[in-house]
Parts: sequence; C-alpha cells; structure tokens
Amino acid sequence: MMQARTIAIVGAGFSGAVTAIQLMRRAAAPLRVVLVNKSGQMARGLAYGTHSPDHLLNVPAGNMSALDDEPDSFLDYCRRAGLAVQAHGFVPRALYGAYLDDLLERAGSNGPGVLERVVGEVLDVSSADGSRVTVSLDGARRIDCDAVVLAFGHFAPRDVLPRSALDALGARYVADPWSADPLRDVPRDGDVLLVGTGLTALDVVSSLHRVGHAGRIVCVSRHGLVPRGHRREGATAGVIDGAALAAAMGTSLRQQVRVLREATEAAMTHGEDWRDCMAALRAHTPALWQALSLADRDRFLRHVRPYWDALRHRCAPGALDAAQAMQRDGRLEILAGRLCGARLDAAGLAELTVRRRGTAELVGRRAHAVVNCTGPGSDLRRSGVPLLDQLIEKRHLLPDALGLGLAVDDRYAVLDAQGVAQPWLRYIGPLLKARDWEATAVPELRVHARRLAVDLLAGA
Repeated sequence: MMQARTIAIVGAGFSGAVTAIQLMRRAAAPLRVVLVNKSGQMARGLAYGTHSPDHLLNVPAGNMSALDDEPDSFLDYCRRAGLAVQAHGFVPRALYGAYLDDLLERAGSNGPGVLERVVGEVLDVSSADGSRVTVSLDGARRIDCDAVVLAFGHFAPRDVLPRSALDALGARYVADPWSADPLRDVPRDGDVLLVGTGLTALDVVSSLHRVGHAGRIVCVSRHGLVPRGHRREGATAGVIDGAALAAAMGTSLRQQVRVLREATEAAMTHGEDWRDCMAALRAHTPALWQALSLADRDRFLRHVRPYWDALRHRCAPGALDAAQAMQRDGRLEILAGRLCGARLDAAGLAELTVRRRGTAELVGRRAHAVVNCTGPGSDLRRSGVPLLDQLIEKRHLLPDALGLGLAVDDRYAVLDAQGVAQPWLRYIGPLLKARDWEATAVPELRVHARRLAVDLLAGA
C-alpha cells in the first residue's frame, strides 16, 4: 500500500487554510496534510477572527473567492446561507471567516487526502538531509513530514513611542487594537487618540461608533492620509491597458511615479475613474517592484508608500461615509504630524504632543486611551516569534533587507542565508511582498496558494 506523503502547514489563517484546501482538492494519491496553529482558531487569522459586524471586507464580495478557479465560490456560499449579497457589496469579515471554515471542512471530507488539525506552537523545523523534515512543537510533540509550508502572516505593530513614554502611559496605551475589548475601560464620553489613519484606524472608529461612543477621536499619522473608498457601483470592464502602462513606467521610481500620475490624470480627463488605473496595474506590480533597485525600493517606502496605500488599499464606501460624517460634526479629527511626546497629566489622562507636518508647531491632545493603529509589522528580525528566531539563527531564513518579509524563489522555496533555495521549506503569505510587493490581499494570495499546492503535489 502506498504510504501517504505528509505536508505540514504552520499557520492556519487565510494563506495556510487555502493552501490546505487546494492540496486536499487536488490530491490524486494518498496525502496527509497537517494544519498547525498556535490558537485553536483555524481558517480565521487576524483579519477574519473579528466578530464585529462593523469590520467589513475591504474588497467587494464578488472578488473574494478563496479559489481562483471558482470565482463565484464566496457568493455561492452567501446565497446558500440565505444572504442577499451583491457582487459589489461589502460584508462583515466574520462572515468570510465562516466561509473559509466551511471550505476547509468540506475539503477534508473528500478525495484520497486526510486533513489533520493540530493546536500547538511550533518551536523548530529541521531537515537533516533535505528529504525528511521534523516539526518540533511544544509539549515535546513532533511531526515527521516530507515538506513544511510556513504560512504565518504579519506580526504585532511596532511601538510608536520610546519605552520610557510607554511606561509613563501605562494602561492608557493599547499596543494591540485587536486584543479582546481593548477600549472597555474608556468612558462613553472619553477621548481616544489613534496612532495611524489607515484601515486599522477606521475599524477602531467603526467599533467605537457602534457602541455609542460620544467622545472625541483623534487620528494621527505622518501624512494624515485616510484610505479612499471603493466605488459604489462596482468595477468597470478593463478600459486601461495595464501592460502598456507598466511598460511605460520603466525601472526607476521617479519614472514610475511620473508616468502613473500622468496616466491617472489623463484617464480622469476622459471621464474614467482613477481606480481603473490602479486595477489595470495590479497584475504588473510585482514586475515593477522587482525592477526597482534596493535604493529605489527604500525611497518608495519612505516617500511614496503612504500615498500608494491610501489609493490602493481602499475601504468600504459605508465606512468612509461614517468617518467623514464624524469629521463634519467634530467627533473625529485627522491630524497630519509626528507624535513626539507622551506623559500622564495630573488627572491621570494621557497627554500627547504632536508636531504638525511641515511645521515646527506643537499641538497637545489629551486622551483616555492611546491606540497603536499603525498596522502589522513584517520585519522578521523584530517578530518576537520563537520559531522565526530559531530559523534565522540556524541561517534557514534570509530576512528582507527592508524588513518586508523573507526571501523565496519562484516556487515559494525559502532561501537560506547564502541565498540557496530549500525545497523542503516553503512560504506563503503576505510577507511575499518582499518579493512581489502586491501580495497581501485575497486576489493575489489565492493564486499563490493554488500554485504552491500544484508544485508541492508535482514533487510527490
């Protein structure tokens, strides 16, 4: 009897779960897939573990299929659940988590593959000869397998103030906006300061609004840029030639920015939507990113990224409408500047000092809570994850020089410290942005999951 090949997947968020689903769906021979997650929550991850109905997907439902070869998969799930979801609509992220869980459950019930779910923390991954791999878990447990897929996502955000300031703020500082009810101690009329003006900040604003918070919310970021909204009527057919646009953008950051700006302005002059330029460019972004020098990539991160993120990572129209209404009635302030001081005042409230962008002016704000909404981290050297520390120490991982993730080849094999691919160790997840930049959203990750599964099964 043929012995089942074993593939262990470390991490059960979107990337890990969908890779497992694709392996199970495509297996033609006995296969054992072991899905390992530190928490007991599978197919959820940070993005889809929320239970708040106000935390909406940032992509229209019609483009959220986890299976790139079944574009209506998510919409079909919603309809089977009795929900009247339109392709251009935006639904709660919790619903999407339930959809992923359903896919995972059904994938494990058909075909020659066996899916095992293991709850535990992976402490080490090693291979003596590159053919058999040992995954070591807490509790002295181990999994012997043929290949390992690392499917971890982002890390906790970096603290936004020096340690001395954080110590001074004490419990007034919330390092993790996704921790259980982080603002439960804030009075209904208490003021809140959010460090960051992106999608995470909008989620926190929505949560506060839902529970009837009546205090003032101040959002601070270096540029004060808020995500733009998706259009309400859904995407239009391709009216922009993405390949031609990408070819004209060249290989230097200066040229890429200039050409994209000119193309966007020209499109809008002809009555087209700027979003069409971003959409047309999406499939070509990895090649554009890879063409840039390391120095230009660094310049992009320092000078262009805030504008790119605001345009590229858009929010549901309703979320933006709510935030703008709060701005108009004075409950929400967007402040462009740099947080440069923090302490507790005589009343025990957080007193923050912000230097306004482009000036020497210092402004003060008081708050019952200061929440780090700068978004997740991606620097492996600052992850705080024992497994990654161990793999870096053993020189099995090559962290990206700009702190965006790790180095992999075209088959998702992790490169070691000498730049040599290790076929027994693969990676899938948002830290592929070190290689591709455009690698953090479902439309890209579902393609990577399918390609990785096909490659792994071909090597059986």
